[in-house]
Amino acid sequence: MPWAVKKTQRLFKLALDRFRLIDEGEKVIVGVSGGPDSLCLLQLLNYHNKRFRKNWYLQAVHIDPGFEAWNAQRVKNACLRIGVDCIIKKIDVPAKLKATKTDSCFFCARERRKALFETASEFGCRKVALAHHLEDVNETFLMNLIFASSGSTFVPSQELFKGGIIVIRPLYYIDKTMITNYLKQARIRSVCNHCPYERTGSRLMIRRFLERLYKKDSRTRTNIFWGLSNLKPEYLPEAGRHKP
Repeated sequence: MPWAVKKTQRLFKLALDRFRLIDEGEKVIVGVSGGPDSLCLLQLLNYHNKRFRKNWYLQAVHIDPGFEAWNAQRVKNACLRIGVDCIIKKIDVPAKLKATKTDSCFFCARERRKALFETASEFGCRKVALAHHLEDVNETFLMNLIFASSGSTFVPSQELFKGGIIVIRPLYYIDKTMITNYLKQARIRSVCNHCPYERTGSRLMIRRFLERLYKKDSRTRTNIFWGLSNLKPEYLPEAGRHKP
């Protein structure tokens, strides 16, 4: 087994164990878009479940937003090839956008997330696994800092709705390069469904900015990530003290 694959599996297991993300025999809904991140998550969960005999019940769920030429069946087929069944839930994001007179990537993401949580509730499942990875943590921190005046980002496990839903992120320590290499070794091809908002919005601007930094010095990728756990309170203003 290639060293890069072993490292990815080791970091995946580290996140699972350190944050106690999934108990033995637990039911988990896995949000699958069909992109490389979510298919890598599904593959790793399925492998870990079998390898360590965790007896998890994994259910992949794909939310079809209703965009033109969106091929949800290809996503389902990709999940089946990994060895996990996939349920397709269709919503009509274009109609909702038209009704609310909104043209927003954020609105679409919120509607898809809402449908995913509703599906989890229908299954009586509290755990929802999402494919956010190390670079997503960095992006979200800068997004919130620059556009929302908030020093916050994704966490590995997050309770929502008073504990009714627990979002887990097992790819927390894994970066995009690891995901690409892992899928290549596993011979898994991602599904390309184009979102009409994927080339617009603030997140893309932040992503491109970070990608330029990563290319200039690869250490910046992990420096930002680990820096979030190495804050110096004595050099930060107290909450609300300096806000006019």
